[in-house]
Amino acid sequence: MDLAKYAALFVAESHEHLRACNQLLIAWEREPGRAEPVGGLFRAIHSIKGMAATLGYGDVAEVAHRTENLLDAVRAGRIAPGPALFELLFRALDAIEEGVDAASLGKAGGVADPALLRALDDVALGAEPQRRPAAGRAA
Repeated sequence: MDLAKYAALFVAESHEHLRACNQLLIAWEREPGRAEPVGGLFRAIHSIKGMAATLGYGDVAEVAHRTENLLDAVRAGRIAPGPALFELLFRALDAIEEGVDAASLGKAGGVADPALLRALDDVALGAEPQRRPAAGRAA
């Protein structure tokens, strides 16, 4: 099996999914009551997770999996959308993109920030999402 060919396909398709995710998240942020963006985000993240796991990009798959769990909780009505949730989801997308970019350079790992993973898990289990302090401000 030519993993380089599949890795290039993973990178290209993941970047397409991430562009769609950013557009969907922005649309959802503008209209938090809409369900369509949540479903689209879930499907795109699920696709990235599957491809990453298949190719051995464990950190990307882990962040995607936990993001998927969070989105599933939103779809089930256990979590209400709001600014802190959107911020957390943008952070997760940034981490996934970082992992995809590392994969494009032949590197793996480094994106599964324990604080981000913990926040995704906590919110998926019902904790209130916390906003990060702006740069230069004390927490």
